[in-house]
Amino acid sequence: MTMHNSYAIEFISPRTVDGAYPLAKVIVPSLQHFEWQEFCQSHGSSNTPCDADENEQIIVALNARAYVKGLCIYAVKTHLTYRRVLDVPLFVIASAADKVGVGAALIDFLKAKCSQSGCSGIRCWAMNAETWANRLGTENIAHGDSGSSCRL
Repeated sequence: MTMHNSYAIEFISPRTVDGAYPLAKVIVPSLQHFEWQEFCQSHGSSNTPCDADENEQIIVALNARAYVKGLCIYAVKTHLTYRRVLDVPLFVIASAADKVGVGAALIDFLKAKCSQSGCSGIRCWAMNAETWANRLGTENIAHGDSGSSCRL
């Protein structure tokens, strides 16, 4: 059973930063709480179309009780072959009961943002210990071997 319509997708905000921290820590075990807070404070929310090489945006999926059940970081990047793509270095779901619903809600948001931003597709990175540090390297957008892509 999926509860896809039961999730609100929001940009990270002061009320969701602490709830999202355990999800970020799954991917980045060495991430300290104060580092996460500083990172989130430096990333404002935006409902406007993204420009290429824009700063990362952070979104969360909230259930009906406002608990964080999903976390995603994305940015519009320019790829040599695919041109503008929505690059997703971090995508985490934290729901034992409805992984599919949380994932679908996040993906639907990303698909809408992709279309709104004139991107040709979405690239989700493979999650590993180097993901956090490597996400900022401009050379990483050219690699097609570290994750999966979905052309839209």
